[in-house]
Amino acid sequence: MTFEVHIDRPIVTGGLLFIIFAPVHLFLPEEKSIVLAAVTLSLIGGAYIGFGAQSNSLKTMLTELFVACLFGVAAFAGVFLHWSIIPLALTLHAGWDMLHHNQQFGARVPNWYIPFCVVFDVAAALFLIVLYAV
Repeated sequence: MTFEVHIDRPIVTGGLLFIIFAPVHLFLPEEKSIVLAAVTLSLIGGAYIGFGAQSNSLKTMLTELFVACLFGVAAFAGVFLHWSIIPLALTLHAGWDMLHHNQQFGARVPNWYIPFCVVFDVAAALFLIVLYAV
């Protein structure tokens, strides 16, 4: 009898990306770490623009672009208003990812992308809260 644990590659990859992302923040002054987290949030939010562009639907493209802009605004606000906006926005992005699960909403997204991104978003959000609040 063998016991086998099956973990999807996207989940592992999202976790590995987080393991690369997190230590960098430990060596940066808090202000620069916040800026790096904001840039990361903007890039993550912007990924859906590409998915929207592939949709051949103006409505889908505009929806994805609008939401990506909201994540960009949240990143800006996280730098200039309060850092807590960034982990909040990362958590909301995980929710945005889940809305795309099973192609029920928005642009078509590769099956691997959603679990990959959710794992990274949630891990990064929790890490940043602990890093800045403690």
